Parts: sequence; C-alpha cells; structure tokens
Amino acid sequence: MKLLADSGSTKTDWVLLTDSGEVLEYKSEGINPFFHNADSVAEVLKKISFDPYTHADIDEVDFYSAGVNNTRNRALMEQGFLKVFTSAKLNIMHDLLGAARALFSNETGIACILGTGSNACLYKEGEIKMTLGGHGYILGDEGSGMHIGRKVVRDFMSDLMPDDVKKLFDEEFGLTKDDISFAVYKKTFPNRYLASFSVFINKHVEHPYFNALVDDAFMKYFERYIIQFPDYLSHPVRILGSVGYYFEPQIRKRAEMYGINIDKIIKAPIEGLVEFHK
Repeated sequence: MKLLADSGSTKTDWVLLTDSGEVLEYKSEGINPFFHNADSVAEVLKKISFDPYTHADIDEVDFYSAGVNNTRNRALMEQGFLKVFTSAKLNIMHDLLGAARALFSNETGIACILGTGSNACLYKEGEIKMTLGGHGYILGDEGSGMHIGRKVVRDFMSDLMPDDVKKLFDEEFGLTKDDISFAVYKKTFPNRYLASFSVFINKHVEHPYFNALVDDAFMKYFERYIIQFPDYLSHPVRILGSVGYYFEPQIRKRAEMYGINIDKIIKAPIEGLVEFHK
C-alpha cells in the first residue's frame, strides 16, 4: 500500500491507496522540520490512526512537506519517519514540488503556495527549475497567512488600528498585548498563531483598513516572487493554499495590476497528488 501526504505548517492531509483500490483519507497536525526534531516527528506519526490498517501495513510513503528544501531538513524528517515506518520505502519531498505536481501535473507554469507560509517555483518538464521564497516566517513568507496576521497584530501592538477596527478586534479576541507577546515568543508554533488571525481579517476584508492591509501583503508577494521569474508573463500562474483560496478576489485584483492571469486556485493539493501518483 502507498501512503501520500501533503503537510503544511498547520495541518497534514493523508491519503492511503490500498492494494484493493480503496482511497482512504486522514488528517493530522502539520509536520515541519523548522519546528520539529526527529523524535517529535515520530510522536506525531504514532498518534495517527490509519484504521483499519496499521503503520506496518504501508509499503511506501510519499510525503510532501513544508520546510524540506535542504538536505539537513530532509534527513531530519527521514529519521523521524524511520522510527515509525520501519520497513516502508520513504520519499520525503518539498511541498513546493507537491504543489507544482498538483497544479500542473506534467505541464509548465509558475506554481504558488499561499497558506500559513508562502513560496513559488517555475515548474517545467516535471521538475522545479527555479524557486523563490520558502525562507520561513522570520525571513520571508510574504503574502502568507502568517504575514497577513502579523500585520494586523503589529498594528494592534503599536496602537495603530483605527478605532472601529480596534473595537472589532477586541470583540473577536479579547486579547491584551501581554497575551500576544507570550503566544508569539513563548509558545510553540508562532507562525500558526499569527496565521490564525487571517480568518478574522478575511471576515472583514471589505473594510478599507483590512482591504489595504491584504493588498499590501499580496503586492509584496508578487514583487518579491512572481515578477522575479524570467518571462513570467509567458507562463500560466496557479495558486495553492488556504490564503489563496479564501482571498481569491484580492489576489486576482493585485495580479491584474501586473498583467498576470491566474488560471487556477485550489485550496489543497492532495486530490491532484493522488491523480499524479496514480
């Protein structure tokens, strides 16, 4: 049996392809080598039930993960997986490759991830030819849920919110500045925490303050990534991720300013990956 997975910083979608042709779906928390070590990776994997099957029944694992963009992080993930999938063939790959395969299969184009984090690549002839972004929530992730959430949190912390927005924020969360500082600097997964505010922003995105905030985030994404690809106007651009999906009107509006036509936006890649691997 083959196990497929796409893991972002927040969640992981799993699909088990059984020998009898069944397609079984599961979910777990996200696994990212920037926030896990080999032992914690193994602990997350052990908690997942692939009922009615067990981890030992699985012959091959194709795992696409955020953060697996260098040899060190890939090795860390492999060490964790080997503690649980002791006899399976392991293929640990970058989530950007998974996004490109889900969006383009074997076609050519610019594949974009806009979820908790962000990055983009030029995909051609079944391979990633050029990558931009993917530097994590401290050094990059422009246009991501983390970036959008951080922008509104920074305004709250600096007392820069308009009064009506401050009222909406207080009614929604009831947080103090100390609450936010503790969550960001002392708790685990600060990127997930900051990205969680993007749901609130999307809820009020028609407000001029939020609309301008979101547009600025997407402007930075296009400026730093998409328009830096050679001949970017000659390639189709497709987007994958929850931020791309829920903020589609705002992304399309910003893309039009650069003459870019986005011909597909999908929330999650797992369905496309199942078709690719079949």
